[in-house]
Amino acid sequence: MMIREFRPDDVDRLYSIMISSLDEYYRREVFFQFYSMWPQGQLVACDIFDAPVAFLFSSKAESGTARIMLFAVSPEHRNKGIGQEILNRFRLVSLMSGVRNITLEVRENNEGAKRFYRKNGFKETGLIPNFYQDGGNGIRMDGPVQLNF
Repeated sequence: MMIREFRPDDVDRLYSIMISSLDEYYRREVFFQFYSMWPQGQLVACDIFDAPVAFLFSSKAESGTARIMLFAVSPEHRNKGIGQEILNRFRLVSLMSGVRNITLEVRENNEGAKRFYRKNGFKETGLIPNFYQDGGNGIRMDGPVQLNF
């Protein structure tokens, strides 16, 4: 597995992964918006043929906090450690960029994602009512930048 920065020619495959993995609607342009703000924080995991199989897109605030905005692994590549690898690389990129804390939001009923993040040192820090487009609640989670190998 290779993890690298986003490239514009990744968009079609990443959009396909997003549609099959996330239950929120986003336009394709969202990838370019995040990339324009912090190129190093937009990571893509690829197979041996350089075809994207997962991605993590983020933002970075002046306060030293990074926020995971979009994170997905294609259904056929789940439970193989790819999510762990890309999160570890993101932590390294964040650490090298002066980030001190990572934050994210996850659906209140997404037990698998919450379990993954807890395993990686994230803690639930708040409920966000009606966070999602369909009115679903979000859970804010905060975690350390420290690497988890």
